[in-house]
Amino acid sequence: MTEPVPTRSLSANRNRAPLSFTINGCMFIFGIVLFLVGSLLPRLHVSYAQAGTLGSIPLIGILAATVVVGPILDIHGAKQLLNVALILVAGSLALMPSLSVFWQLEICCLAYGFGGGILNTATNVLIADLHVESRARALNLLGFFFSAGAVAAPLLMSLGGGALSPAVVLRLLAAFTAAVLFPVLFFRFPPPLQAGVRIRDLLTVVHKPLVWLFGFILFFESGSENCMFVWAGKIVTGALHAPAVQGSLALVSLGAALGAGRLGAVVWLRWLGNLGTVLLSVFLIVTGILIALVAHSFPTIILAMAVIGLGISAIFPTVLGIAAEHFPGETGTAFGAIIALALIGGTAGPKTGGYAISQGPLQVLWIPAVAAAAVGILTTVAVRTRQRA
Repeated sequence: MTEPVPTRSLSANRNRAPLSFTINGCMFIFGIVLFLVGSLLPRLHVSYAQAGTLGSIPLIGILAATVVVGPILDIHGAKQLLNVALILVAGSLALMPSLSVFWQLEICCLAYGFGGGILNTATNVLIADLHVESRARALNLLGFFFSAGAVAAPLLMSLGGGALSPAVVLRLLAAFTAAVLFPVLFFRFPPPLQAGVRIRDLLTVVHKPLVWLFGFILFFESGSENCMFVWAGKIVTGALHAPAVQGSLALVSLGAALGAGRLGAVVWLRWLGNLGTVLLSVFLIVTGILIALVAHSFPTIILAMAVIGLGISAIFPTVLGIAAEHFPGETGTAFGAIIALALIGGTAGPKTGGYAISQGPLQVLWIPAVAAAAVGILTTVAVRTRQRA
């Protein structure tokens, strides 16, 4: 007889619902962190070189945290890590308005990026382990909160025609982060599954081929997603010779569809299952690309961006849900490795799109097309492996 796999699930505990809501709030903050610099740059008086530096430093912090935090989650649990992450983010955002030296701003960006990286990995691990019976649905809901957080800073910046200064926005976001920290300090969190295990022993999970398989699935997915968010506006303006404002609407369409798709996936995962949802997502991406290739009007190409956004939306959280089923005892370590590969793909995608767009705006669409094919094939292999096991 095989031993039951340990779980951090609190399914029978009344603490689960408010704890899950708080964890979703932490992911909302990560959405803010990831897109904060892009919201601030238009109103910061910095050079182009300094702007590029500020844009990359939080990503360095996020990647560094993702690499190191996984085994710590499995051995020591999430509570203290979340406390540290929220303090780093709240403190950095509160300090930034009072800084006048560029290197100090760099340190704050690195600190809130590192905190954001902890939040990203820890929230995905906690939600996967709290909702053993519906991991993919719960992770898609978590992804919706990320999407909502991603638009929070730009939305605040644009309120009242820009009436709120960057300093006011940063302090509001710091106050919100501190408010989320308060329940984290008092909630009871699930115990670590690997308490007392040496990190060296836990890292053996990273050598398993399935970890790399899931990592490469999300490498392609993140590359495709980030590529589209960077270049969607340029695709629209270049293909239709449209004004810049219409390019901005393409991004709105893509982002709104991404959030809506993750909410919708909470429902249709019940009908289609994990693999069916990923394959439907691949179909939608290819359909959106075909619509874009034949589009001759602005409404048609905006529709194409929305369909692509719907297709992209459910892949990342659903694939993480499948991965959690493969590694229920070492979720933190496995997720850390998988998400780190995804972040590398997310960095490579826009760069690859830059090469593609030099050959014509619609050439960028080859990137989500190839990525969708890779995601569909590799996810099918992963699910079939699970079924055989």
